[in-house]
Amino acid sequence: MNQKLNEKGQALIIIALAAVVLFGFTALAVDGSRAFSDKRNAQNAADAAALAGSLAYIRGNNATDAAQTRATSNGYDNGVKSDVTITLTDITKASGICGDVAGKEIQVDIVSYIDTTFARVIGTNQVINRVTATGRGCGFYRAPLFNGNAIVGLNPTNTQCAYDSGNSGAVHWNVEGGGIFSNGCAFTKNTSTVDLNGYCMTSVGGASGFVCQNSNQASEAVSYPADVLAMMPPNPCDGTPGDIGLPQGSGSNFSYGVYCITDMDALDKKDIVLDNAMLYVTDPSFDLKFAGSGGFYGTPYPVGDYANYYMIVAYNGDPCTSFTDKKSQVIEWRGNGAGSFSGTVLAPSACIDLRGNADQSAMHSQIIAYNVGSNGNAEVYIKYESDENVKLPVQPSVTLVK
Repeated sequence: MNQKLNEKGQALIIIALAAVVLFGFTALAVDGSRAFSDKRNAQNAADAAALAGSLAYIRGNNATDAAQTRATSNGYDNGVKSDVTITLTDITKASGICGDVAGKEIQVDIVSYIDTTFARVIGTNQVINRVTATGRGCGFYRAPLFNGNAIVGLNPTNTQCAYDSGNSGAVHWNVEGGGIFSNGCAFTKNTSTVDLNGYCMTSVGGASGFVCQNSNQASEAVSYPADVLAMMPPNPCDGTPGDIGLPQGSGSNFSYGVYCITDMDALDKKDIVLDNAMLYVTDPSFDLKFAGSGGFYGTPYPVGDYANYYMIVAYNGDPCTSFTDKKSQVIEWRGNGAGSFSGTVLAPSACIDLRGNADQSAMHSQIIAYNVGSNGNAEVYIKYESDENVKLPVQPSVTLVK
């Protein structure tokens, strides 16, 4: 006798399981898409709110209110469907994150709640999204040239080091207030020759002999001459009326104004005294040496494009490769003993041979040249004072940091 098994109940179970699977796929497609779309929108809202808060900060407005308003306008507020948390963190000037000024970080956290439709069948009634964004606002400030290094050598080659302390057994450098930067290699004969007083030598190429040296810093490279030409003020020697573009004259004392120096050699061995003045040297080649007499002294021009420049030497497309080059721009720089001088010296294609100063605190300048070194045997004192030298404006900035 044959007996047939009853399979009607098994079909119902299969149909039920299939329905669950079908609803699962539907939940993934519908509810999953809604959750993904909401997370993307929430992230955009957090980013926009963080930037709005940062912008409000640098404008002197309430950063928290600005961030909350922007989040709300994008559909996220402290209600049933979402929570918005705004956290402000001070950025101190000492941290250096915002350069030479304080700032603020505005963090926006958004938690959003998405009620599901089909996913309820599989036990999921709600999806929670969490996103975060941080904006940074940094205020306006003025920054010294080349990160405030007291000595800057722009020569990008390694055939001759942009900074060379010299080989004389007696020469000694004492640099205060800033370090030394070389756009190529840097050399000093031993660790006792250059005293950086807590600062360092930074070089794009190799460096040897310094107690503190950061060598092979390719990220610090200056594109020569493009980067330097971009920062130079306009050539004033075009006959502009007033105290800009004044003629050289026959003397070596210069009072309130920007003077066009067409014959630099005429100042050789003279006391060059500036009284709130600046020298703009257009002479393409000169060999200025003081040989025991004369030197530099005085205060730079105080206002406008030329504020805090002591001297600018116009760029020569054939830069000085040697301190003995007679057809180039060579300055044997020394203080004249009459007192201190300040202001930035920007000579992008010149060789500057730094010699001794009569007063150990006399030289407050920042020296920028193609090659910088010393071929003498005296003490070289540099006491760089940032506030007495050129600073370029850095506009307020707003960035999304994460």
